[in-house]
Amino acid sequence: MTDVVKLQGLWADLMMPLNEDLSINHAKLETHVKTLAAKGVSGLMLFGRCGEGQSFSPLERLELVKFLIGEEISAQDMLLNASFSNIPDTVHLLRQAHSLGVQAFILMPPVSGFDCTDQGLIDFFSHILAQVATLNVRLYLSSHAGPGMTDLNARVINELITKHPNKFHGLIDQSPNASHTLDWIRSFSAVLPVYTTNDMNAQVVSGMGIHTSISSYANLITKLMVRVVTASDANKKLSVAGTKIGDDSLLLNEFDQLLAHMPLVPSLKYLVSNMYHDNDWMRVRPPMSPLNQESQEKLAKAFKKFNLHPHVY
Repeated sequence: MTDVVKLQGLWADLMMPLNEDLSINHAKLETHVKTLAAKGVSGLMLFGRCGEGQSFSPLERLELVKFLIGEEISAQDMLLNASFSNIPDTVHLLRQAHSLGVQAFILMPPVSGFDCTDQGLIDFFSHILAQVATLNVRLYLSSHAGPGMTDLNARVINELITKHPNKFHGLIDQSPNASHTLDWIRSFSAVLPVYTTNDMNAQVVSGMGIHTSISSYANLITKLMVRVVTASDANKKLSVAGTKIGDDSLLLNEFDQLLAHMPLVPSLKYLVSNMYHDNDWMRVRPPMSPLNQESQEKLAKAFKKFNLHPHVY
């Protein structure tokens, strides 16, 4: 990875190896980060969906940022999820991480009850912006991975970017629905870049000339995702020594089908644990739980066949 001033290329939605007490194993994460960098990942999203972000406190997030910077991983390569369901924790993390050199942050709507309103969401983000107005930060508005009544909608986004011009640097759509991402691109790309965190949607937007994506699959099938996101033609054939060995879009679809009807984070962590031969990678923070034995065996059997394509890593 090299210092970047905006999102470009493939960014990994970084998973967290956990110790027995469910704290982050910093040393193992560092090894994973440097492995991803060597394979072409441009940057890291810290404490996103695959990073189990909602289960980590401001202190835990800051400790990891400090550790990574201490290991010579540039703060400019970090996109930090600063989202909490309250304003003080969000502002505190923004200020403290910025003082360490982090400039790029994700802001998501708070997790709240049915009394949440569009105006309440606008006020929530406006109060945060007012309290970090003096900081040179790059803020990215993000939806949640699952749709809900309290998620971002077009009215809220339009009001925020109109009320706070030049304060946001992009929109991150975590919806698995490609039509939702395309709607955002049509509606907002003239004023803000739109990025997706869904790996299957990444090839769709790449075909439209948007060669930036945030990827959970990058934790495992790194080289394949780099090609899918950054190639001028995401469906180009890959050849080795003159022999055609695969179509990237078909390979991505094949991998996606392995995970169908399985919980995403525990499944990916199980596969990464197999890749590193390290059970620490299987641990997740409650209320999630690791894959049960039956699901492990099913996934291992399916992945063994896919594993015949070593160029995807």
